[in-house]
Amino acid sequence: MKLLATLHSPAKVNLGLWITGRRNDGYHNLVTVFHRIAFHDTIKIWDGEKFAVKCTDCPDDEGNILFNVKELFENRFNIEINFYIEIFKEIPPGSGLGGASSNAATFIQFLNEHFKLGLDRKELIELGSRVGADVPFFLLEEDACIATGIGDILEPIDSNMNFPLYLYIPDVRISTAWAYNKIDELNLHIPHKEALEKAMRISRALQENDLEALYPLENTFEKVVFAEYPEIREAKENLYILGAKVASLSGSGSSVFGIFERFLTIHGEENLVESRLGGKVG
Repeated sequence: MKLLATLHSPAKVNLGLWITGRRNDGYHNLVTVFHRIAFHDTIKIWDGEKFAVKCTDCPDDEGNILFNVKELFENRFNIEINFYIEIFKEIPPGSGLGGASSNAATFIQFLNEHFKLGLDRKELIELGSRVGADVPFFLLEEDACIATGIGDILEPIDSNMNFPLYLYIPDVRISTAWAYNKIDELNLHIPHKEALEKAMRISRALQENDLEALYPLENTFEKVVFAEYPEIREAKENLYILGAKVASLSGSGSSVFGIFERFLTIHGEENLVESRLGGKVG
């Protein structure tokens, strides 16, 4: 088989996340700031006689999001997609870092280039939205954006921040459905206008490269996740002890992250993953 591409598929963190209400269709409206980070999966694509995916820590059958991308592109563009794809996972499923959505976006961009489809950014984002709510973010050129709606309405941010970032990824997978249900039970929603004002503050800090102005980072999911998983709350507290300027849960968890002014000299025994803000798809 001929190796066609070796691609990086970056993770994201949420720099603030607020739930503003439950919709009639069962989804939730939210306001958040997405930011790509350098931590990434690696995807290798070979030509093949049939479509196959190999992944050690994610589904390798129709449960893998790449199969959804394949079906969408075959139906939309009347093409036949036969590749052997290997995903080398660094971003654990259920960690709140957007690994599957990023994998989908990376594959979408590869298909556009490989088949010379000539799709522009707007068309790519429209296709990505059909695969998953978080996929469009990874198709932006910018590293950051404010996301509203169910996370699919994006306002890009010209972020100038690339400080060191450390991740703590516990061996726990948190059910997003469970977390949303707990938020509904406890009525932890806030008004959309209030959430948007908080997100705009973070946007300004990113544009001005003002790390101090990021504090505090708020994530509504912390109120339910930390109560159920005290070890995750303790991990966030430990990041502050180590010198983080800001720290937060990402998404609905289970990962927490801290942003630092400089790289740590010793972090191995803390079970931290070293990264930094910023990271391109491809």
